[in-house]
Amino acid sequence: MTEIFFDIQVDCEATQHAIANPGLGKKAIMGLGEIMVETGTKGSFMVIPSDMRAHAAIYRELEQQGHEIGLHVHPADQGYEEFLGVYGFDMQVKILKEAVAVFSDCMGRVPLSFTPGYGSANDSTFPALEALGLKQGLVSVPTRDLPECACVWGHSPLGCHYPHRYNRCLTGNVDFVDVPATIDPESRMWGGKHPLDLRVELVDAKNHYYTIEKALRRQLAEDSPVKYIKTATHNTYDYADKNNFRRETLYAIIKAAEKICDLNECKLIPANTAEIAAAYRKKVPLPIGGQKLELDTRGRL
Repeated sequence: MTEIFFDIQVDCEATQHAIANPGLGKKAIMGLGEIMVETGTKGSFMVIPSDMRAHAAIYRELEQQGHEIGLHVHPADQGYEEFLGVYGFDMQVKILKEAVAVFSDCMGRVPLSFTPGYGSANDSTFPALEALGLKQGLVSVPTRDLPECACVWGHSPLGCHYPHRYNRCLTGNVDFVDVPATIDPESRMWGGKHPLDLRVELVDAKNHYYTIEKALRRQLAEDSPVKYIKTATHNTYDYADKNNFRRETLYAIIKAAEKICDLNECKLIPANTAEIAAAYRKKVPLPIGGQKLELDTRGRL
């Protein structure tokens, strides 16, 4: 039976300047933890430095329960410009090093997983992550093209891959497994700039059902090396409130994933980002040398 990994990613940023509500952040991550215990699912909590300082004990507890705790960065909350993708290699390394230091101080280890705020990145980002020893994460949002957020992904790969060293939209040999967001590239939002993704708060459960179904069928048809569904949310909603609409939507997403897997004779496997990346590394060795591009020239005279 084909295995489909299922991950709930939570970008933890309730203390950032635009929200500044650590109490809400605490309720959210504790509520999400309860949901994951109840449903037998796993989470990938990606945490900005100020959230880590505020709730380090809770993140350590979540890690002991089998969830992934990784690094999330909104540079503006470290005194820089808002978007990571406006900086070159050296400045990205500097920003990331500062965040890594806070994470390490609170968790007693260095982070291995990473997600940038807004999906903001450029061609220096993956080499910077590699240089700091980060090993995996949700960095790309395929087909999202938001220049105003320094987030331009074009037709980057839809599934797990090793990124190219000089072009973020290609596969290559950077020692980092990018685990992109699960999206429906055919359904567009925000004036066509953004694909419908599995962000809990984005749309209702019915629309999420179709995104899951399309993503699963595409991966089965392509026989992707590692097949997964990654839903996402933020700790800026009160998931401890049993009547909260987002909580109800998350439950519906989990049930939809289970149902769609059953209908396609697949087995849904709870997993965090690190586990998905490890499965990919096991099946796909890190390439030696660059990625050769091939151009279809049959139409030339």
